Amino acid sequence: MPLHRALVEAGHVLTLVGRASAVRAVPAGLYDGVVSAEDHRNEPSRTIAPLVPVDIEHELAVVEQHFAGSAALTSAASVAPELHTADLLVCDELDFGAMAAAQRAGVPVVVVAVIASGALVRPGRLAAPLDRLRDELGLAELIRLHGDLFVVPFAPPMRDPLFPAPADTVWMRPAIGAAPRPDGSIVATLGTEFNTESGDLFDRILSALGSVDAPSVLAVGRDLDPARFSARREHVRVEQFVDLDALAARASVVVHHGGSGLFLSSVLGGAPQVVLPMGADQPFTARRVEGLGVGRALDAETASADDIAGAVASARADRALRTRTGALRLMTTRLPEPADVVDRIETALGSGRLR
Repeated sequence: MPLHRALVEAGHVLTLVGRASAVRAVPAGLYDGVVSAEDHRNEPSRTIAPLVPVDIEHELAVVEQHFAGSAALTSAASVAPELHTADLLVCDELDFGAMAAAQRAGVPVVVVAVIASGALVRPGRLAAPLDRLRDELGLAELIRLHGDLFVVPFAPPMRDPLFPAPADTVWMRPAIGAAPRPDGSIVATLGTEFNTESGDLFDRILSALGSVDAPSVLAVGRDLDPARFSARREHVRVEQFVDLDALAARASVVVHHGGSGLFLSSVLGGAPQVVLPMGADQPFTARRVEGLGVGRALDAETASADDIAGAVASARADRALRTRTGALRLMTTRLPEPADVVDRIETALGSGRLR
């Protein structure tokens, strides 16, 4: 979003292409056009599926078989009609179909990282799936995973050292939000994708928050009715939606599932983290949280309410966690501004250095 806003402020006209459940939340006035396709998230589940053990091999296979397979073909078909009048495509690092469609149309591509650790997109494992995608789309050249310009809106240490960013990566400051003003509160969420696949984890988190003497809020997402979680203490609120960025800036601890966005929001809020990874990039995020010394990770399947409460209490009391989080926040705020990245894009386009 910061890059999109900066492009508009520089006078560019944007068309957004995405799934209906995501684009319904776009800010008014930012996009000249919105192209959406229906998806399963428009028919929300009211049930919570059992929690399954973390399976990293499965998550990598999802990238290869789904994101570089059926999802890529769907994305390419959605994006292709919009490329006839486009000067540039901006997409995330898992949108291989959009990348391929733009290359086929001769439109330059800016790829924006959305996985803080960088551990999901592995070129070696993606070679064969992307070759199949290229054949299906009739693209002669190899799909460029990092586009013509690769933009990363995370501080460099957030990335797993085993999966370094390319040497020519353009680092960009994310939206910073409010300065940290901790008031002792706790905020918890399991995001909007794995919230309905979390078994009894919400109940364990609520029990843990009830045993900690601090005002707390748990965000459960639009798929779930807060009323279903009735057994809770007066100092614990359950909501569908909250302003996580604002709450993180006041929190003493953020409890979350390990999504890259929550990792970043917690750092920008200056709050130590307790991470309960369930899938996707979350195990890799949990590894970075612990490796950077900005929080603690627990096994989402086996952690008891007492374990979670203990981790929260420990994180609240550990000043070193907040100090290290503050240092990482400062590093993030000093990254180049989105407007600077737009200048670089425009310069590269003007000189022909972007294809």
